[in-house]
Amino acid sequence: MKSLGLVVAAFLLSATMSFAQGNQNKVSKEPFAANTEKLAKYLELTPAQMQEVTNINEYFIEMQRASLRVGKKKTRQKMQQAVYSNLKLMKETLTPEQYRKYVILLNVTHNNNIRKGITSMPNAYLAAY
Repeated sequence: MKSLGLVVAAFLLSATMSFAQGNQNKVSKEPFAANTEKLAKYLELTPAQMQEVTNINEYFIEMQRASLRVGKKKTRQKMQQAVYSNLKLMKETLTPEQYRKYVILLNVTHNNNIRKGITSMPNAYLAAY
C-alpha cells in the first residue's frame, strides 16, 4: 500500500511538471543528431561501420542546417530530402537487423519529440523499414 502511494505521488509530480512547462509548439532550430557512441553501442557497429555512421551523421547535420537556410516553403522539402538521404545511406551501411533497430529508434525519438511539442523532422521515418 505504501509503494502504491509513492507511485501515485511520483505520477502526480511528473504530471504537474509537464503541465507547468506548458504545451507550446516549439520548432527546433537545432539539427537532429544521434549520439554516435550510444548508437554504436546500441547497434553493435563494427569499427568500419562506426566511421561510416559518423560520416553519415555529420552529412545529415549539414543537410539539416542547409534546410534551415532556405525559405520557409522549401524548408520542409529540404528536410525531407535530408531524412531520405540519411535513411538511404544508413541502409547501405548497416545490416538489415541494425537498420531495423535504427529506424525503430528514430521513430521512438521522433514520437517523443512530438509529444514534447518539438517538431524537428518530417514524418518520413514511419514507413522506412
